[in-house]
Amino acid sequence: MKVDAHTHIISRAFMEAAERLPGAKASTAGGWHAIERDGRRIERVETAWLEPDHRLRDMDKKAVDIHLVSLSAPSLNPFPAKDHPELAKRVNDEIIALVKKRPDRMRALLTLPLTDIEASLQELERCRGAAEVCGISMGSNVGGVTPSDARFEPLWARINELKMPVVEHPMFPAFRDSLPEYGLDLILGFYFDTQIMVTRMILNGVFARYPDFPFLVAHTGAGLLGIMPRLGRVHRHAPVVAENMRGKPFADYAKNLYYDTCVFYGPTLMEACRFAGPERLMFGTDYPYVEQDSGHVDGLDLPAATREAINGGNARRVFGLK
Repeated sequence: MKVDAHTHIISRAFMEAAERLPGAKASTAGGWHAIERDGRRIERVETAWLEPDHRLRDMDKKAVDIHLVSLSAPSLNPFPAKDHPELAKRVNDEIIALVKKRPDRMRALLTLPLTDIEASLQELERCRGAAEVCGISMGSNVGGVTPSDARFEPLWARINELKMPVVEHPMFPAFRDSLPEYGLDLILGFYFDTQIMVTRMILNGVFARYPDFPFLVAHTGAGLLGIMPRLGRVHRHAPVVAENMRGKPFADYAKNLYYDTCVFYGPTLMEACRFAGPERLMFGTDYPYVEQDSGHVDGLDLPAATREAINGGNARRVFGLK
C-alpha cells in the first residue's frame, strides 16, 4: 500500500473566505485562479485542481492508494484571529466530508484555530473521534508566533496524551518582507521557517516534555539535517537549553522525528535514512502543487522492503491506517 503523507485540499471554504478579505482581489487567467491582497499572493491554484475527481485520477495515475489530506499554507494566518474557530470548523468539515466519500483512499488531517488555544482544544475534541481523522496539520508559525511558545503548552499536553500524530507544514516567515523578489519568500522562506520551528521545539524542550506523539517534518527537514552539528552546539551558549532538553543532545530529538520525502532529492533522502533511519521517512508528493510520483523513493539504493516501508508501511504504522 502506497500512502502519500503530504497532500493538500483546495478548500472552497478557505477560497471563499479569502475572496471576502478586505482588499482581496481574485483573478482567473490561463487556467489559474489567484487571490491576492496588497500585492501578495494568498492562494494560486490551477482551475483543474478544483474538479471533483482530479485527486482520484491523479492517485490512480501514480499508483497511490491513500492520501493524507490537509489544508496548505497560508492556513488560517491571513484571516482575523476572531474568525479562526469558525473557519477551522468549516475547513475540517469539508475535508472530513471529502474523505467520507472515499474512506478507502483518504484520511483527514485537522486544522486547528491556533490563535485560540481553548478553541483549538474544543475543535480537537469535536473531530478527533471521527473515523476519517488520523492526525493534525500544524503550520510552522501562527501569525508569526512559533508553536514552541509557552501559550501552546496545554495543546501539546493534550496531543501528547492522545498520542496523536502532528504533520508540520511551512508558512511564510515573519521576515517575509525581507525576501520580496523571485518568490524567495516561498522558495527559501518556507524552508527557513520549518527550520526555525523545529529547532525551537527541540531547544525549548517541547519534545522532552511531551515525547509520546509522532511529529512529521515537511520537505525532509527543509535543510535542518545538514546543519545538525551546528545546532548541537547551541547548549554551550545558552545553558538553559541543556536543562530544557534534559541533558540529551539535540540530534537525539531530531532522530526521533519523522520526515517526509518532499525534498525529492536522492542524496538528501539517503542522508535522512542514515541520520534518522528509513523507518522515520514517509513518502510525500505535495499534491497538487508539485507534479511528482514515487520515483524519488523507488530509485533509492535501498532494499525493496525498505522502499516499501517508506512508500507506505511507515505511514500505515504511525497513522494507524488499515
